[in-house]
Amino acid sequence: MNIFNKNTNKPVHDLRKAEPTHHRWTYRDELKQFWTMNKAGIGLVITGTCIGILIAMMGFAFANGHLHMFSTPQNVYEHLAEVVL
Repeated sequence: MNIFNKNTNKPVHDLRKAEPTHHRWTYRDELKQFWTMNKAGIGLVITGTCIGILIAMMGFAFANGHLHMFSTPQNVYEHLAEVVL
């Protein structure tokens, strides 16, 4: 008999829930499920992002005059002269 510890009637297991059982489904949950479950979708997102960045960089270079789509030999020699001088 334990006369000093009055609180001997403690539960063996914690009666509180470890996590909430119901919560509202959000876009963050949707993205998390997509990112962890959909391997083909992940590949498409990464490939599309890389292609988009490449197109944006080419557009920026073309707009600034650094990319010549239809280059002629005269343009090549002109640029070589600029590099040499």
